Amino acid sequence: MPPLTEPSGISVVIPTRGDPASVARLLASLARSAKELPPQVDHEVIVVDDTPQPELREIRQVCADHGARYLAGPRRVGAKRNAGVSRSRHPLILFIDSDCVATPDLLRHHLDAHRAEVAPSGRPVGAVAGPTLVVEPDESPAWRTVKHSVVVNSPWLWPQRFAEVWWAATSNLSVRRDAFEAIGGFDPDTYTVVGGEDVDLGVRLHASGYATVCRPEAVVGHATDGITSIRQFQRKMLLYGRACVYNCARQPEHARWSANPVSLLGLLWAVSLPVRRGALVGALGTAAALAWFGAQAARSAGDHGTSLIEGVRATSVDWCFHLGITREALARKRPALAFRRFDYFRAGNFIPLPADAETTGKDTDE
Repeated sequence: MPPLTEPSGISVVIPTRGDPASVARLLASLARSAKELPPQVDHEVIVVDDTPQPELREIRQVCADHGARYLAGPRRVGAKRNAGVSRSRHPLILFIDSDCVATPDLLRHHLDAHRAEVAPSGRPVGAVAGPTLVVEPDESPAWRTVKHSVVVNSPWLWPQRFAEVWWAATSNLSVRRDAFEAIGGFDPDTYTVVGGEDVDLGVRLHASGYATVCRPEAVVGHATDGITSIRQFQRKMLLYGRACVYNCARQPEHARWSANPVSLLGLLWAVSLPVRRGALVGALGTAAALAWFGAQAARSAGDHGTSLIEGVRATSVDWCFHLGITREALARKRPALAFRRFDYFRAGNFIPLPADAETTGKDTDE
């Protein structure tokens, strides 16, 4: 696959539902970023939306005010992105989420990165990932609590640490149209409305011989006003736990056995009920799970210099990921998947920047 030495343009695809103010903020930031593109490079912005009335009218008006194309789309985010790509016209596609903000040189950095002939691995460049940085996380109590969470934040920061990644978050990811179409785009039939589709896309790109390279300078800011409470983070992690089951079922060769504490507790209770002194066994199991949770909360507080209360809150968010796995596995009537976890971080498929090579092995999804 030849490099895109002089791409003629870049299409930006934004899936959304509701929140016209966030869409307006993003579109304004993209307009500023487009001013940094070379004169001969065209761009377009496509908003794919399934917002109900009355906000639908507001979203349409916001798009009209900022020169973006509005496209009515399906519910699932991956299917939305597919719809946007099908209506786009340029050889490069940038995916960005509607609760994000583009930095002034975002589009130019993505464009320049795709001009590379090959990735560090020697593969042709199929996608470019940039970091997603939370805007002023310490100003929001909920974001301050989870800012050290590996489950919440790690994939957003990988493009700052690696030269090449196995997969990348679609809050800030550009792909070559020919590579995207060669692998069939996003899976439109994920288990959840959002979650897991970016992992699946990246892994399939890699399996097809393409590379996802990183551009640390291509930064997207993630706003904090969309999620303002720990309860919202808990629901988000519950959703991503369910998406983990999707990834395990979709690509079982990349799943591994995992000691899910929620699944283990449920199994213990199920086994203990029909046996003598089952209540005692169940109570002991519950006590062990609480001790496990407490130890993780204390470690979180100690590692990050926060209070134990903050550690408890952060650990509750991470454990909602475990709960989501258990819930989805049982709902799918595949209980074995409750003890499986997708191997999101496969060290051999992540090529570190030279300065970071010694610490790469410490980055895991646990």
